Parts: sequence; structure tokens; C-alpha cells
Amino acid sequence: MAIEIQQEKRANPFLWLVILVILGVGGWFLWNFLKPQKLIKEPQIKDILPQSSQMLLQAKLDTQSVLNHPVFQSLSSHISWPLPSVQLGKTNPFQPF
Repeated sequence: MAIEIQQEKRANPFLWLVILVILGVGGWFLWNFLKPQKLIKEPQIKDILPQSSQMLLQAKLDTQSVLNHPVFQSLSSHISWPLPSVQLGKTNPFQPF
């Protein structure tokens, strides 16, 4: 009985590259041409706010003048910070109640 050994066919790397490029271009076309279109445009924040609030968009806050203000400096703290940590659980978890 004769055993015939056949050589394994190797895939052409150029063919795989062409298939990959075709799939990439096809995916790009699907992504660009089949995505949902916006029917209405998103409103700008200037269009939503009332006229009296338009000045708030242009307001500049100088934090250094707020922090150095005498009224702010005269405020006193009523809590200690950072808060003390609370002991949770038992010191020995294997000790019975």
C-alpha cells in the first residue's frame, strides 16, 4: 500500500492583504454612509439661557481676591478637619462576642 504525501497549500499573504483592505474600505463606507443623521442641530448654551443669565457666561471669577477678602478671612471653622477615623469591627475577629 502506497502512502501519498501531499504538500500543504500555503495561503498567499498578498491575497489576505487584499481581502483585509477590501473589508476595511467596505467597513468605512458602511460607517460613513449608513450612520444616522441628526435631524435637528444641538442648541448652543447661549440660545437656552435667558437674557439675564447671558452675563454669567462672560463673568470671570478672581479666586485670589475672594480668598484674601477680610470677610472670608474672618470666618471660623466649626469642625476639625480631617475627621477622626472611627474604629470599625473588633480588633481580634476571632474573639467571641
